[in-house]
Amino acid sequence: MLTLIVRWSLSRPRLVALLAGLIVAYGLVTLSRARFDVFPDFVPPQVEVQTEAPGLSAEQVEQLITRPIEQAIAGGQGIEAVRSESIQGISVVTVVFADKVDPYRARQTVTDSLVEAGSALPAIARSPQVAPLTSSTMDLLKIGFTSDALSPEQLRSLIDTVVRPRLLATQGVARASVYGGEVGRIEVRMRPADMARFNITPSDLATAVAAATGVRGGGFVDTPSQRILVTPQGQAQGPDDLARGVIRSVVGQRVLVGDVADVVEAFEPRLGEALIMGRPGVLISLSSQYGANTLDATRAVDAALAELQPALTAQKVSVNADLHRPANFINTALSGLREDLVIGAVLIAVVLFAFMGSARTVIISFVSIPISLLAALIVMDLLGHTLDTMVLGGLAVALGVVVDDAVIDVENIVRRLREKTSGSLAEVIQHASVEVRGPVVYATLVVALTLAPVLLLDGLQGRFFSPLASAFILATMASLLVAVIVTPALALLTLRGWTPVAEPAWLSRLKASATGLIARGSGRGKVAMVVTGASAVALLAAPFVFPSELLPTFREGHFVVGVAAAPGTSLEASRSLGQSLTNAFLEIDGVQTVEQQIGRAQGGEDTWGPEQSEFHIELKPRLSGAAQDRVEAGLHTALDSHPGLETEVLTFLGDRIGESVTGQKAPVAVSVFGDDLGDLDLASHAVARALEAIPGTGDVTRQTPPEAPAVRISPRIDQLGNVGLTVNDMLDVVSSAYLGTVATQLYRPDRAIDVTVILPPEQRADPAAIGQVVLRGAAGEVPLSSVADVGMGSQRTVVSREAGRRREVVTASPNPVDVARVARQAKAAIATLGLPRGIVASVSSTADAAASARNQLVFNCAIAALAAVVLLLLAFGDGRSVGLVLCSAPVALLGGILALPLAGGSLSLGALVGFVTLFGISSRNSILLVSHVEHVVRHEKREWSQETLVRATQERVTPILMTALVTGLGLLPLALQNGEAGREIQGPMAIVILGGLLSSTAATLFMLPALIWRYRRS
Repeated sequence: MLTLIVRWSLSRPRLVALLAGLIVAYGLVTLSRARFDVFPDFVPPQVEVQTEAPGLSAEQVEQLITRPIEQAIAGGQGIEAVRSESIQGISVVTVVFADKVDPYRARQTVTDSLVEAGSALPAIARSPQVAPLTSSTMDLLKIGFTSDALSPEQLRSLIDTVVRPRLLATQGVARASVYGGEVGRIEVRMRPADMARFNITPSDLATAVAAATGVRGGGFVDTPSQRILVTPQGQAQGPDDLARGVIRSVVGQRVLVGDVADVVEAFEPRLGEALIMGRPGVLISLSSQYGANTLDATRAVDAALAELQPALTAQKVSVNADLHRPANFINTALSGLREDLVIGAVLIAVVLFAFMGSARTVIISFVSIPISLLAALIVMDLLGHTLDTMVLGGLAVALGVVVDDAVIDVENIVRRLREKTSGSLAEVIQHASVEVRGPVVYATLVVALTLAPVLLLDGLQGRFFSPLASAFILATMASLLVAVIVTPALALLTLRGWTPVAEPAWLSRLKASATGLIARGSGRGKVAMVVTGASAVALLAAPFVFPSELLPTFREGHFVVGVAAAPGTSLEASRSLGQSLTNAFLEIDGVQTVEQQIGRAQGGEDTWGPEQSEFHIELKPRLSGAAQDRVEAGLHTALDSHPGLETEVLTFLGDRIGESVTGQKAPVAVSVFGDDLGDLDLASHAVARALEAIPGTGDVTRQTPPEAPAVRISPRIDQLGNVGLTVNDMLDVVSSAYLGTVATQLYRPDRAIDVTVILPPEQRADPAAIGQVVLRGAAGEVPLSSVADVGMGSQRTVVSREAGRRREVVTASPNPVDVARVARQAKAAIATLGLPRGIVASVSSTADAAASARNQLVFNCAIAALAAVVLLLLAFGDGRSVGLVLCSAPVALLGGILALPLAGGSLSLGALVGFVTLFGISSRNSILLVSHVEHVVRHEKREWSQETLVRATQERVTPILMTALVTGLGLLPLALQNGEAGREIQGPMAIVILGGLLSSTAATLFMLPALIWRYRRS
């Protein structure tokens, strides 16, 4: 079969060359229109439901809203976890689905379930809102707006009415959350004394305000010749119109809204705030749509901002669109990997020329690189993959491998041309190609087969590494087709009239030296077996010596700093703290911009109280990994100078990856489950102290904050009845006074604004004055304190739940290499705490995911190894030859183990994938050597002797050294840039493979001949 393919190629060389050119051209077109991103979607399908319930406490939200929604959603097909947070005024339920569930179907499942839940919610709750589907990285762009000319209300109005709608209409944008500024409303501020004088209740006032304005359609009048529209104008134009609204009108007495209340322009209570470089401003946080391409969406947003810029400049608004820009990391990472590919290719060309000494032979070999890589890209594009760092990383790792098949073919052709005694050029090329083609095919299939276990990983690790494995396998298989079909044709076209150059002198001397070593070592089979056994033992011990981690720290050029002050801290206090921290952060060398978002935005993904905030810190472009580490240390120092805060410093991708694994942003999370909230508080506090005692835990944070100050009002029902009031009468008055009652809306040309009935702000500023609120019953007026117990106390700010159980979470943020140790010690420490009855604590970490991935990879590798053995048995038909091929693997892998300290000293998932890849690459040369020895004895009919073994090995020295060098040099740029942006995963892979290539090359040339001589004596 192979002979027929090679013969066909040689009979139509120009057609083959034309087809190869078409593949390159189409590949370049595909590359030009490919979608670029940083990583594949790695977060499982999630749906978030937010339900506003103004005025309800966290515990009321849990009982009245969260639980009914959880019960309605639970049991849906494909649901893996249901988590919730009940916060003062809002319920957030997050539903996590299994990996294979279609995100759009998952969202529809939740939406259908909410139809049932809606009828069970109290009237005060607003309709549950299902958040839009977003991408794994979620953040698309954070844009800050500041102005010295506009007031906070004018700036916020401009952003809400002009900028936000335009950005939401941009392709790829799923959500635009707005922080900061002031949102206007009209307040009808009750004057309690005047209301008492006219015997007016808050509900009477709200009804009158609603009746003072309205919008109705008037229909039309048909005349014989035309239809005339009737457009009644009942809309109030402002506070003055509302103040003239009639509350009561009887003979001799007419009471207007303005008689008992002041109607004024005011602002809504702020849920959040934003600081841009330490200045108050407005922040828009854009989230990208599920499946959207980050680079394309960012360019679209930039174009939209450019359209808006003249209008913003005219109003003296400054725009900062570089506060958090994930596209920067993508561009840096992708450009770095592209540079590595180009540098690696140049180094490969230099090595090929050094060995072959002819530009013609170098071109024949080198052309396999672009054809193979572009063919892989074409298939990846057809399969719907984005061109991300994992795909480029797979191509970079495959760079040296894809040229190996062609190198082996060309080297054998050149060797046979030097020995040529008869026959045409086409015949020599055909015989030389077929001679090595069988072993090369099996060797390449083994290389591809070793990456199949990576392709079959599931979960987070599968989403990360499957594109890398796919790109590597596709490129490797494409290189095999190129070597079988294209290389012989190009050799025929290129080598016509060419006189083979002599082997370079340095290579002849090297082969002579190697021959002497091979001859002396071929009789030491026992030593070779001892080395193999010792290497196998070292491999088994490696997992116990080196720490493991799921994924390394990413060098994004961006840090996320979470800061939580004491519960009950006001927005003003958080802003003052933020200004101080911003100034400290900006003094750190390498920091470019700082923005702070405090509290929450309406419909935003973060639902925090005013005591909690998040800083996004963008670093200067192209900072090295070491420089970014220094910035991180500086951030910790700045935070340590502000005691009393709970803080954590993360990268954004680390934050998202940790959240997808543990449900929290940190890599280690301890979930404490129980029913009694008091016991949960005690237990979580004990867990936090236990974690803080473990060395290297990093930032330890209780994600569920303690209770915040609150005014508790408990009605005395008998006394309420004595004055002719009900509990609901009391609740309505208190709610109207402090929360406010939205009576109606006024419709301005650009938006609708609420009209709220409420007490004046000065009467709402003193908690002690709540008891003096006047209630009016059948028996007259009484203060609230006479019919209810009013006093200062505290209440919970958040109630968290998972799987229907209450929980509190304590997190830790150790370095990635310490996660497994910290998680292990945390489990041991928590086991000795003696938690209250009914309290259960469980530790989850990215190390658990790493262990799961490692175990799954080992299992998959065992299956693949069996398949490889079967494949080799088919190739050799001899179990002894298969055993000889496999004996070199432990020594090759040992080289990778010895190189691990240079890769960060941990068994990351990237390093493990490197070991898997190394097994396949190292097996190739072993297969070629063993098969060549078989060829020399069986087909060339040479007598089996030590001299024959040495000669056969000597004939393989050049291709073995060439393939090892081109593979190694193709990976060298990745290895040298280990830890830099975009190479965090591929760098350890490259280092492991490089270390293994050194040991496997030595093992193939010097150890394997000894094993062949000892165990193959016929």
